[in-house]
Amino acid sequence: MCFRPAEVQMKTCPACGATNKPIATACEKCGADLPTVKTDFDADQASLDAAAAPKPPASPAAPQAPSAPGAPKAPGAPTPPRA
Repeated sequence: MCFRPAEVQMKTCPACGATNKPIATACEKCGADLPTVKTDFDADQASLDAAAAPKPPASPAAPQAPSAPGAPKAPGAPTPPRA
């Protein structure tokens, strides 16, 4: 079993820029409301793992089918015999 420590991120006040505790709901310096954004660390890790995974080689493309012959051309007018 693997245990990973909790990831803690300090909150920055959007009004004054002060750093606050992660559990704070209002800025300790100016009293402004702090955003409550929950981060899904498992989803972030899954996207990082997918980006770092080696990509399988591309399969070769199917060969092109031979082209169909063109329509037959009408014969031209006969040339008169030379004397």
